[in-house]
Amino acid sequence: MRGVLARRTKVRNPLEPLATINGMVLSLLVLGFAAAAIGALFGKATFLGWGQSGDICTTSKDVGTQIQPSPWMPLRTGVTVSPDTIQLCAHNATTVQRWWYSLSQLPGAVTLLTLVLLTYLVLRQAERFGLYSPGIGTRMRVLGWFLSVESILGPTITVYANRKLWATMTDGPSEIQWVPGWVALFAGLALLSLARIMRVGSAMREDLEGVV
Repeated sequence: MRGVLARRTKVRNPLEPLATINGMVLSLLVLGFAAAAIGALFGKATFLGWGQSGDICTTSKDVGTQIQPSPWMPLRTGVTVSPDTIQLCAHNATTVQRWWYSLSQLPGAVTLLTLVLLTYLVLRQAERFGLYSPGIGTRMRVLGWFLSVESILGPTITVYANRKLWATMTDGPSEIQWVPGWVALFAGLALLSLARIMRVGSAMREDLEGVV
């Protein structure tokens, strides 16, 4: 009777569905980046602003310019419109403009790919050696530090590159604001704390195995 119940009881993988989804996303990202890079090399696509001829754009936020009523957009009495963005686009971008555009897009692309890759390594470590293996805490700590640093460094690089790109298109002032990546920062701090917990759990497991 116990044998029948044991066969019927299926132990669920604690790493699912994250492991499956992460593997799918990683595969799609690698294939997508590879296809875009090859397409840009042969002039069939655009990769980080390079390749097929296309517009290179940058956006300045928090402009606050008011638009008065006009025939194409009639407004009711007492109503005004305050757009918060102005977008400038270069139709025939120069090499310098493409460079600054690529630099502005690079942090986001690198962050996404690194996050998915490091998560994949953490899940593979847990799958092979268990959730409380020593390598889990180390990999989670690396991921936590990466997100914490990226939350500051990523926006800094993006804003700097966008301001340089803006300066190649106009002499007017730019209102591109620097905002830290709060989500990445708190996620990184949470992972650092969780990594410490996993290291403590791993040490306790080793102590118990030594006693047994």
